[in-house]
Amino acid sequence: MNIVDSDERDSTWEQHSSLFRVYFATVPDAAVRTVDVSDATFTETFAWARGEADAGETIAVALVGIDNRGLRGLTWLFGADPNDSSESGLHTRMLAEMYQEHRDRV
Repeated sequence: MNIVDSDERDSTWEQHSSLFRVYFATVPDAAVRTVDVSDATFTETFAWARGEADAGETIAVALVGIDNRGLRGLTWLFGADPNDSSESGLHTRMLAEMYQEHRDRV
């Protein structure tokens, strides 16, 4: 984890509406179903996902965005796609949090 002081004045725009993509993946085969959630906060989305997930499913939540080329992409906020191979220590920790949330929930 890296922590540095920042200047709140260095951003030029804010967006208050978000589109979240929720991944529900079965354990252990990682078959995935996804839904998009709008008109909700992250907290509302995560709480809904926890209530919606079956006992055999993990939960991951991403922020859906569009890059400067107009292509859709994901910024992972909680967990990650369990079908992706681990790319870094951070990615490994994100997956570990996702699996721990699953163990805590069931």
